[in-house]
Amino acid sequence: MTQEERRNKLALERMKKLKIVLALTSGYLVAEVVGGFLTNSLALLADAGHMLTDVGGLTLALFAVSYARRPATPQRTYGFYRMEILASLANSIVLILLSIYILYEAYRRIFEPPEIQSLSMTIVAAVGLGVNLAGLRLMSGGGGSDGSGGHGHDVHDHHHHSSDQHGQEEEKSLNIEGARLELLSDTLGSIGVIAAGAVIMATGFYLADPIVSIGLAVFILPRTWSLLKKSIHILMEGVPSNISYEEVKNAILQVRGVTGIFDMHIWTITSGINALSAHVVVIDTGRSHAILQEINSLLEKRFKITHATIQIEGYHSESGAP
Repeated sequence: MTQEERRNKLALERMKKLKIVLALTSGYLVAEVVGGFLTNSLALLADAGHMLTDVGGLTLALFAVSYARRPATPQRTYGFYRMEILASLANSIVLILLSIYILYEAYRRIFEPPEIQSLSMTIVAAVGLGVNLAGLRLMSGGGGSDGSGGHGHDVHDHHHHSSDQHGQEEEKSLNIEGARLELLSDTLGSIGVIAAGAVIMATGFYLADPIVSIGLAVFILPRTWSLLKKSIHILMEGVPSNISYEEVKNAILQVRGVTGIFDMHIWTITSGINALSAHVVVIDTGRSHAILQEINSLLEKRFKITHATIQIEGYHSESGAP
């Protein structure tokens, strides 16, 4: 099975899981919003707010996974892979804004704690916990096996195939990671709401509601900020976090016949798809083809860089870029 076929298969698996989780989340969202207003619980409404971003985020994720499978065009030569990163960026921004609003509303309620119907609030949150745990289990399920038969491959090829799969699993989709982060946030939110409801039922301490809301917002903000930074880093075409620029450069320089390298750029097209362009100086231009093949093989097997554009040069002025 080719890399493109594996990527398409993985995309179909992601779409199937996203559709199931979206259906579960949408159904519970309606119940939680109604329950939040009826019980007057900020923690429940805060959890409903996160649930709303889940529905929007999962819809965006589903759209991005589906759209990213469209073929490249003369105007968009890399295809639509960046839709995943744009969806991840949008999810992050919405989650951050929502967390800030919850912090503000919780601060206001600390000074004016309203009466809360704790039993109803706890029951609604318990249902939400079940929905979120089911969603997390689906989103965390392994889908790494590619199902190809392996006929005609020797042990060496199988080793590299397994290594390549492992590398792809490490480079998780930021889009799916964002959806998982939102589900994790809601799972913790449901647990927090249940805890707040139990405290209010046992002690009548209504401040437990805004305190739990603050805890939820504070917990999710750093993780969302990290996801936002990763998305921006990719959109700014920064070097992938799992690749060392200097290590790649030195590895190419160690290829026999290479005397220099300049104008090298490494960036991510979308999660798991890294690209490189560079000018490589060689002593014997007659060996250019063999050297080029060796560099491409090195980049793919050692660094998982599958899109490389190498320009072979016979001379490089010292005034050029590093």
